[in-house]
Amino acid sequence: MELREVRGNGEWKVEIVEGNRSVSQLWIIDRSMRIGSCPVKTGGIGGVGTDREYRMQGLAKRVLEGAVELMQREGYDASFLYGIQDFYHRFGYVTCMPERRLYVDTRAAERAEKRGKMRRVKKTDWPQIVRIYNRDNDRRTASVVRAPRTWDRFPMGSQFGVKAEVWVAVDDRDRIKGYIAVDDVEHRVRAAELGGEGEDLFHSLLQFLASRAVKLRRQELSLSIPVDHPFALFCRNFGCRESTHFGRNGGPMGRIINLNSLLEKILPELGERWGYGDREVGVSFATDLGNYSLNWKGGKLTLAEGGEGCRVRLRQEALMLLLMGYRTPSDLLAEGEIKVGRRVLPLLERLFPLQQAHMWWPDRF
Repeated sequence: MELREVRGNGEWKVEIVEGNRSVSQLWIIDRSMRIGSCPVKTGGIGGVGTDREYRMQGLAKRVLEGAVELMQREGYDASFLYGIQDFYHRFGYVTCMPERRLYVDTRAAERAEKRGKMRRVKKTDWPQIVRIYNRDNDRRTASVVRAPRTWDRFPMGSQFGVKAEVWVAVDDRDRIKGYIAVDDVEHRVRAAELGGEGEDLFHSLLQFLASRAVKLRRQELSLSIPVDHPFALFCRNFGCRESTHFGRNGGPMGRIINLNSLLEKILPELGERWGYGDREVGVSFATDLGNYSLNWKGGKLTLAEGGEGCRVRLRQEALMLLLMGYRTPSDLLAEGEIKVGRRVLPLLERLFPLQQAHMWWPDRF
């Protein structure tokens, strides 16, 4: 059996072939994903599978190890996947995002007012939809940077295999003020994504969802949305409930691929979080992927290989949790996942605050 790599349009296929047959495979989907405001090159793992008669032979292990080696060679900074429980941790992946959902009773949502016109999306709308999306998500960790020239559809709704139906809110001159992507199904009313800002727009979007729920005779509507999103906060005026699921060793998982390039790309974000205090203190990260230090020189935060500064010992999995804002340094210190002096702990808390990381469903793999 041979391990083979095939480059496609914005993706890699890594597979094991026997003769002319692919018996075990996965895809690496190219994504530019934000950590704070900084994009990093991310490989999204999807389509992992082995033919039934070839299972229990370690082929999936060979494919995943081959995928990690490929991403290291090709200059990816990080990798993410949505995985089954108790499997992908063997390859350095760690659960680093929660899954969140917002629910509103239909009768409560009917109180929203129709303050603008809603219509189905047209081909010419996509560049403006992408501009609204990138503006709304320009600082949200785990959000994907979308290119206006190539983004022209929503690949799915709020679940794998579910199509999305896209509507836009427009003013009297047919200028787009916002948009919403809903699951194209009849058994529920759920938004996979929305964009735009302002109370008038939010009223129109909620009224649109309420009207859809009435038509389909659904008692509630839902949204796959982070809890700090402005629309989620708006819905509190109508009464709502939030659901947050923190997976155990499964679900949204990530790992660092190339630590040097990853830290280099997020230096502007780390510098902003660092602020003007404690600049005489350097921080050195000693990990299983190498040792790198952060220091201020000439008013600029710099990255260097080596151990200059207060040492922080941790594995890449723990650092991924910090980068995604899933856990705090104090939490990991109490659990023995990192080793760090008390002097530098307050600085680490500033560098790695808790965040509402969220990758919208249409960007998933």
